[in-house]
Amino acid sequence: MTIRRQTPSLLTVLAVALVCLFSGCAWQKHKHPQPAAVASAPRRVGTVAVVNEELHFVLVDVGSLYIPSPGTALKTFSGGAETAILAVNPERQRPFIVADIVKGQPKVGDQVEE
Repeated sequence: MTIRRQTPSLLTVLAVALVCLFSGCAWQKHKHPQPAAVASAPRRVGTVAVVNEELHFVLVDVGSLYIPSPGTALKTFSGGAETAILAVNPERQRPFIVADIVKGQPKVGDQVEE
């Protein structure tokens, strides 16, 4: 009685080799690059409606725009030049927020940005 041994075909050997070759990449941890921090553009908050220089505060008309949290620093601009730095006060009554004048001399009509 002769025992006949089957030999694997070339196609089977090639398929096994390819599976082993390409599955190696699946086990490696790939490092994904982190996106670079993007400087956010200034957010428009509103316009200076009232300036009280004696008590060092302004009323900002925010209309239906974003309302910043109390303590948030704001800047006022007139003609593209910074005129003052403000700090948002907790007092508010829509459409106005109160902001304390930290530095500078804001004027009625100045644009307010965060």
